Formats: sequence, C-alpha cells, structure tokens
Amino acid sequence: MRKLTILVLALAAIYSGYWFVGAAAVERTATAQIEQMRQDGWTLDYESLKTQGYPSRFDTTVTTFNVITPSGNLAWQAPFMEVLSLSYKPNEIILALPDRQNLTLGGVPLTLTSDRLRASATVAANTDIDLTRFTAEVRLMTADSASGTVFSLSNALIALRPTENAPLSYDTFLNIDDLALPLPLRQIIDPTNKFPPILSQITIDASITTDRKLDRNVIMDLRRPQIDALKLNGMTLAWGPLSLRGQGEVTIDPDGVPAGQFTLEAQNWREMVQMAVNAGLIERRVSNTLQNMGAILAGGSNNLSLPVSFQNGMMLIGPVPLGPAPRFR
Repeated sequence: MRKLTILVLALAAIYSGYWFVGAAAVERTATAQIEQMRQDGWTLDYESLKTQGYPSRFDTTVTTFNVITPSGNLAWQAPFMEVLSLSYKPNEIILALPDRQNLTLGGVPLTLTSDRLRASATVAANTDIDLTRFTAEVRLMTADSASGTVFSLSNALIALRPTENAPLSYDTFLNIDDLALPLPLRQIIDPTNKFPPILSQITIDASITTDRKLDRNVIMDLRRPQIDALKLNGMTLAWGPLSLRGQGEVTIDPDGVPAGQFTLEAQNWREMVQMAVNAGLIERRVSNTLQNMGAILAGGSNNLSLPVSFQNGMMLIGPVPLGPAPRFR
C-alpha cells in the first residue's frame, strides 16, 4: 500500500509539473504572438492574460481586449476572450467570445450582440500548427449602428477542413438562417417591399483552393490567403417565393479575374433579374434581352436553369454578356 501511495504521489507530481510547464508555455506563446503582431503594425492592448484550469485544462483568458488592424479599417473591442483546451489535448481548442462586442468597420462603429458565439479548431502537432478542422457557430446575432440594425440572424454555422488528397484545398460549409439584410440594401434591391425582410436560408457547400496553407503563419502575416479556385458543390438561397440553387467551378488568376462556369436554377427568376439590375450586378440595357431569352428557355415557366460563365474578364448568362466579371482580389 505504501508503494502504491508513493507511486500515485510521484505521478501526481510529474503531472503537476507538466501542467505548470504547459500553462507557462501557453502564456509565453500567446504573448510572443501578440508582440509579433505589434511589430507588424497591429495596435493590440489588453488588461490581463492568465492561464488557469489545473489539473485538466489550459484555459487562457485575455481581458479588456482591444485590436486595430495595421490599415486602421477594422477595430475590435471585447471585455474578454477565452481560449480553452484540455491539458491532454492541447491541439484541440475552443474560442469563447462575449455576448457583446464593439466593431469599427471602415470608420463605422457597430455593436455586435450574440448568443453563444463559439469557435473550435484542431491543429496538427507540427511547427507550423496546420489547421485540420475549424467550426464556428452563433445564435441570435445582431449588429447595430447609430442609425439602426445593420443585420441580424437566428443561427449561423461555418465549418472548414482540409480536402483529402488535395493540397491547399479546404472543404467549406456555411449555413445562415433568418438573415435580415440592412435596410438600405433592401431598399435598393427591393424598393417596393415586395418580399419579406428576412432571407430564410443561405447554404453553401464548397471547396476552396488557397495560395497558401492555413496555419499559424496566416495569423502572424499581414498578407491574407488568396483564393485560387472555387468549386461550388451546392448552394441554396431562399427568400420568400424566391429560390436560387447553384453549382459549378471557377479558377481565379493573380489579378482576381475568374474563369469558369456556374449553373443556376432559379424559381421566380424574373424578379431575380430585376433585383440584379437594381443592385448593379446586371447592366440595365441588357435586362430586356435576358428577360426575353429567359422566357424562351423557361417555356413560360417561373423556373429557369441558366449557365453563368466567366470568360476573358467578362460575365455572361448563356451567350449574353452582362458586363465585367467581379474581381475576387
């Protein structure tokens, strides 16, 4: 019995040493990354940074967190930020954020209110800490400015993981329920208030190929990863009587110009064409041509399937050019 007691005490002492060494390493890594970001031009201040959770967790809390990007276009303030992990699985982390945060985008202050804004990630046990899984979800998020609500939603989920046997590619899934668009945008695309103020669902299942892998260097480097290719396995957008589905694939050149094709299936397509004209996505002078062509292809139906292609810097629906293709960089 005495030997067993000594063994238990010895193991407890070894594990305690591991935890305190690990906790100190977590704090050193966090402070080193913060200092590197400061050297790269970020403004980053906080009140305290501390790791707790002995014996089974490494729970690091940063309080009164204030961040401004080097460009100054984005600022974020939060009363706290928590990075949580099990001490025996330090490569699996959970990021917990407060229900109320302050953002400044392009000089416009926003108050972000949410319920259970959480993110989790798993990283590889290598020097670059490659991302192997990422998930973020939230319920009842609202963004308010001085002039009113900018947007709101009831649920959102985004998930990402490396695509098997495809370097630099990532399977991506996005789902948003009950998205209320900003009033100024709704007034542009739906000036007569014909449709409800809320998009009931947006779902995207895609694979993206980036110009660099997603790892710790992405956080430390000021240059964001660029998308080189997008494969849309499926997309659904539901807004009142409108429904849009799509799939296809495009590549993106170094200047951000896409090349490829999507196939879109639209329910109540005539209203969608008018909305695209209102939003400036389709030139008004070609809208009549599209309406006439769509009527022929749909055979008088409200449902229509059309190819949207990108060629030589132009965007086309079928053979009809719509104007310059959007730039992705």
